[in-house]
Amino acid sequence: MPRAPAPQAAPIERLAHHLPELSAVLEDQRRFRLEQLAELGALEAARGPAPTAADAARREVLVKVAEAARQALADIDIALALIATGDYGRCGGCRADIPVRLLRAIPTSRWCLDCRQRPAHTDGSATGPGSRHRSHARPAFRTPRGHHSRRPHRPRSAPRHPVSSNP
Repeated sequence: MPRAPAPQAAPIERLAHHLPELSAVLEDQRRFRLEQLAELGALEAARGPAPTAADAARREVLVKVAEAARQALADIDIALALIATGDYGRCGGCRADIPVRLLRAIPTSRWCLDCRQRPAHTDGSATGPGSRHRSHARPAFRTPRGHHSRRPHRPRSAPRHPVSSNP
């Protein structure tokens, strides 16, 4: 007669010994993100219209950094809420326990290693597995300037066709 799988300990019980450290790390990260957003807001407020291309590029970078900081802050707040409800450390996909070593490395993780390797969920969540990676296949090669290409880059000094030494 097959045995029933052993019941898993509640994530909070399993992590009880690690929760003070993980909570402190999350709170530190939360403070940092709030300070970062305040500084970015002050920089944005101090800037006027973008008269030059360089000013426009700086503004675009500030906007992207602020978006990433807001997403990181949202992930931190979700992790803190999961700690408060007792669901921290449980995978949002398969409900398996997330390894402690992963939580120590990425305290905002809501996915186990197996679910992280799967493509993004269809629920459209920005923090689902695979969402930090492009969903489309990347080209096989990169050119020296960072542009994608389907074939290897040939140095400009190399001739297109071999030059014959025979006249």
